[in-house]
Amino acid sequence: MTYLDHLEQAKFWLSAAKYVFGLQVETRNKYTVASALAIHAAIKANDSLTTRFLGRVARRHEDAPALFLELVRRNYLPSEEARHRDTLAEAIREKSAADYHAEFFSKQDAEDLIRKAEKFVEMTEKHQKPSR
Repeated sequence: MTYLDHLEQAKFWLSAAKYVFGLQVETRNKYTVASALAIHAAIKANDSLTTRFLGRVARRHEDAPALFLELVRRNYLPSEEARHRDTLAEAIREKSAADYHAEFFSKQDAEDLIRKAEKFVEMTEKHQKPSR
């Protein structure tokens, strides 16, 4: 899978998260599913970056934040982007709970995760463009 495939999938995950969030039905599962989709968007966006610049993805989700910081250390990403590591770390922490419905996510939880995933995907996309 190429880095562009990972990026495209990240965008689809994010679009799906927004779609589910916006559904006109209120159940306690809606925000958990929207949260899970947003989490997957952030993970796939990170896979896009690490595939492009390091030629690999994290073998375990728990390794993804460290691999992201490696991109910063190697100057593939500017140092100000290091703050996005927290978004990725939060996504990884929440992944099992969202995927396996170990807990329910609130509307605010889903809104926050979607917003953070959107910023992460936007940052990823910005750094996928060829430099001039």
